[in-house]
Amino acid sequence: MSSRTEIDVALGKIEEVSPSSKIVAICGYGPTVYGKQGSWRGLDLMVICEEYPDGVRSHRRLNGKNEVRYLIVDKELFESDVNKGALGDFLTDKLLYPYRPLHNTEYLDQLAVRFHTRIIREEVRDLVFEYGEMARELVATPEFYPLARMRLRARIFMPSMSEYTKLLDRAVRERNLATLRTSFLKAATSLRDEVVELDGNDVTILDSVVDRLLKNKGSRQVVNILEQSQRAVNSYLTRGRAVFLSLDLVARELYTSFRLQADQIRDEKPEDPKNFLYVRTPSGLVQVNERTSLEETVAKIRPGHPVTVVPLAGVLNEVFLITSGKERFVAKRFTDWNGFKWFTLNLVSFGSKLFSVSGKARMTNEYGINRYLAKRRISVPEIVHISLNERLLIENYVPGKPMDKLIVEMVNRTELSPAQIRIAEQLGETLSRIHEVGVSVGDSKPENFVAKENVIYSVDLEQAGKNGDYAWDVAELLYYSGHYSRIGLPSRGLIELVGGFIRGYSQHGDKSELKKAAGVRYVKVFSIWTPAPVLLEISKMLRET
Repeated sequence: MSSRTEIDVALGKIEEVSPSSKIVAICGYGPTVYGKQGSWRGLDLMVICEEYPDGVRSHRRLNGKNEVRYLIVDKELFESDVNKGALGDFLTDKLLYPYRPLHNTEYLDQLAVRFHTRIIREEVRDLVFEYGEMARELVATPEFYPLARMRLRARIFMPSMSEYTKLLDRAVRERNLATLRTSFLKAATSLRDEVVELDGNDVTILDSVVDRLLKNKGSRQVVNILEQSQRAVNSYLTRGRAVFLSLDLVARELYTSFRLQADQIRDEKPEDPKNFLYVRTPSGLVQVNERTSLEETVAKIRPGHPVTVVPLAGVLNEVFLITSGKERFVAKRFTDWNGFKWFTLNLVSFGSKLFSVSGKARMTNEYGINRYLAKRRISVPEIVHISLNERLLIENYVPGKPMDKLIVEMVNRTELSPAQIRIAEQLGETLSRIHEVGVSVGDSKPENFVAKENVIYSVDLEQAGKNGDYAWDVAELLYYSGHYSRIGLPSRGLIELVGGFIRGYSQHGDKSELKKAAGVRYVKVFSIWTPAPVLLEISKMLRET
């Protein structure tokens, strides 16, 4: 930063560039404040004035051998940019980076906190849109929020790319990060119990905020894309207005910047803000950007033991059984469902249920819902590690009996034993408890449940979500179970299985969901696999609940 004498001389010349306006506040900004020595010549000053007739204007004056760049801004226009990004955040970006108050520090700091809280709100929204249910388990340090916004700005407003890289230059990086950490922790504290929770410097998103944003995720994502595009255009327009560029020149610069954007980002290689973003796991925080192989990951979480990896049957995911010492784990690698497999799944269930096909979306779903249910004492496998880059999830192996194997035996018996009837009731009770806390499983085939020591575990939650279709869960579980019938007719064992399930579900669940599952829209989906007499008998029992 320039010396105090140089600053005083520059302040004395403000009257030349804004002779008739009342000055509200002044601050130094840009790389002259936060860049390393010699990275930026001259001095940048933003001067906020009461009722400035030109709105926003840029002026240059020589101060000895150095140039002083004055950005004169109308107070009302500036505050509008702070509150809602009316000028594409072109003005308020000066408060996003470290700045130096020179006049009316209190006013500048108040607006900075207001602007920083808006950034946190908007970045929280984007995290929920990107990570879905997993957003509940994300942990960010305060500097994540400004860096995420800076990097986004660098992508859509190219002049800020060099500012972003200068901020994180090795010579000044730690100093600048400390400044950002302090200012954004202050903003996060003001949003405590409204948007975020704080544990020291760790910032997490409130469950209620995740629920609200996911409720209308699709429409809000469209709005968000339009919002960012509009801000980019407004930034270029405001910059052009400030330096007296014609609209033709602004349009030409806008086109050129967008055309060169990809090349510049690749050349600059700006630091990824997600280096400051983590996922909370039972074994500790895992950095979102972490990259390790499956064997390396297991060796890290369970050191000192030989690791063996055996592929398991996985039609739609890569699934592995891992042994480390006396412990066993299941690892899932979530691939995108391309081609005929996912097309068939969605085609046969069209009108009743749509399955998520994105590997990342299914992984974040599984992680977020698993942790949500575990906190509510519903039996799910314990997750020991996650790698978002590798789309890899590692869970403790549940050494029980797969429910599909038990049901094959049940539906082909003339009579169930008391132990089998109890398992059927427990299965219904488990599903009703999941529904009771506001979660639908989404893919409730029997093979996605495991019975272990009189407890039913839900072991596949990649299609699960909050406030989904509970009747679909009931329908899929029972109608799909019916297709295991070898004789194609409802046996006594099948009837007792369905009866036990209904009794168990009725303990915690809404009986209207059982009756809804008897509807034609659900029955028709399973007519491809399950014999009609079996479907009709199950549907009849559900209607008579």
